[in-house]
Amino acid sequence: MILINGTSQLLQAVQGAATTTTNPNFFVSYVDIATTALVQGNSASGALNGTSAVTMLSGSATDQYKVSQIDIFNGDTVTQTITVQVSVSSTIRQLYQATLLPGESLHYTDGNGWLKTNSAGAQITVGNTNPVDVQTFTTPGNGTWVKPTSFTPSVVEVICIGGGGGGGGGGSVTTAAIVMGGGGGGGGAYSRRTFRASDLGSSVNLVVGTGGNGGTVGASGAVGVVGSNGTGSMFGSTTQANAFVFAGGGGGGALGAVTGAAGGGGSGGGSAGNGIAGTTSAQAGGPPGASSTTAVSGTGAASSISAAGGYAEFGGGAGGGHSATPANYAAGTSVYGGGGGGCGGSATAAAVQNATAGGASGPGTPGSGGGGAAGTSGVSPTMGSAGAAGNSTDSGSGGGGGGLGQGTTVAGMAGGAGGFPGGGGGGGGAAWQSTGIAGVGGAGANGVVYVISW
Repeated sequence: MILINGTSQLLQAVQGAATTTTNPNFFVSYVDIATTALVQGNSASGALNGTSAVTMLSGSATDQYKVSQIDIFNGDTVTQTITVQVSVSSTIRQLYQATLLPGESLHYTDGNGWLKTNSAGAQITVGNTNPVDVQTFTTPGNGTWVKPTSFTPSVVEVICIGGGGGGGGGGSVTTAAIVMGGGGGGGGAYSRRTFRASDLGSSVNLVVGTGGNGGTVGASGAVGVVGSNGTGSMFGSTTQANAFVFAGGGGGGALGAVTGAAGGGGSGGGSAGNGIAGTTSAQAGGPPGASSTTAVSGTGAASSISAAGGYAEFGGGAGGGHSATPANYAAGTSVYGGGGGGCGGSATAAAVQNATAGGASGPGTPGSGGGGAAGTSGVSPTMGSAGAAGNSTDSGSGGGGGGLGQGTTVAGMAGGAGGFPGGGGGGGGAAWQSTGIAGVGGAGANGVVYVISW
């Protein structure tokens, strides 16, 4: 029930932005409760006026007005945020706020509350529910979440995804000797936690994780460079037990060697720590649990030099690596965390080892591959494909490994970039029997922090 009583009370509406073509209009029905009579069938109508508050109904010195219905139609060609409020002696009391697309309407009826309808008159939002505030932080580095003040939230949900590790750069040789592609970067972890809004302060500091850079390459005859580790995303801090969420970044992929040396992909980030850069041996995934190539809960997947990269549930998938032979392996996947990057193309005097695919992120059968496609090897090699982007329900996929370049002046190709958020970069393809140089590793994708309040 809305009552307007006395000359100091005004029922108003105001737009959130200036009108583009047509002012939204309003219609108000009310009952006049006079001192000696009940006068029904009263109404007021008009148009809003940009960002200035428009009085739809003014109070009376002698009568009390009971509002039966309010209708506000957005006839403008742009979206408008409409606030309905009561001014009491110039003090504003907000009643309801709604965002109306062109052609949509806001309605209030006594006893039923607020609702919205679309341009066809169909109900799209029922009143008497809390609004939802979504704040998305994508810029790497420090940030601050501010609790909504336009309504009083009851619940706050936080989703953090760590940055993916960069793929390693490939090795380069002019001879038919053995040469290795770079290992793929590990995927960032996915962490989710729900809080009572009352447990959080008016603002909370946060950090958005940074994706690791892909490893660079040197002149012919030089090994590649290890990919950089991704960094973790964080909401709150370890000193705020009632307001802390962390998602570790993935490790960078191993460098491409010019000898018969194994090279692991970076391991996946965990919900309590970052992954580890690939080396000539397998690497443990980010904590909290015991590291495994089949990691469950928030633990990151371990990398491997003798099989496909490990897969995980909420932790990041491991990047693809290779054995000393070499034999190249695809990257691991994650159900919610970032997929690992694929391994770059390698070769021996006898045979080419093609680049491998990046790992996927999302529901499905855990395993390897399914992310960015591997680049092709040969005299016309191709780059690894970038991993697919994710969203608030799963992370980005890993980039594919770059193809090996084979020929007098043919260069190796770059690994694909990890898909945002949290996908690991693919390893760079080697350059073999060529004065060209190897491909650089693909960049790991940055992390993200989502904060949803209702």
